[in-house]
Amino acid sequence: MANQSINQFKKGILPMLILQIIADEKDYGYNIVNRFNARCVAGMDIKEGTLYPILHRLEEDGAIVSEWVMASENGKPKKFYKITEEGKLLLEEQWSCWAQIEGMVRGFEKKHISD
Repeated sequence: MANQSINQFKKGILPMLILQIIADEKDYGYNIVNRFNARCVAGMDIKEGTLYPILHRLEEDGAIVSEWVMASENGKPKKFYKITEEGKLLLEEQWSCWAQIEGMVRGFEKKHISD
């Protein structure tokens, strides 16, 4: 049950957090996963298979754009993602919503759960 709850929670919050990672610095998929996982708590980490559908949706929605860049270390191109102005506005709105949700949840928080 706990894993299912965590997965549902992650589904709702991941696009905002991924967008924040990209807002901090444009980057490519593998690095975005590593930067995300370095900042999250155990059990909330993501894999590339989770990331790419989110990136695709964010790009379709106009929140990010992508470009292919030649990598100097191995000569293979990498797809870099960058936040757009629309994405910045969306992210600001999402953080505002998050603050409201957090305040509401804290209002329901119980210090001790009893039977």
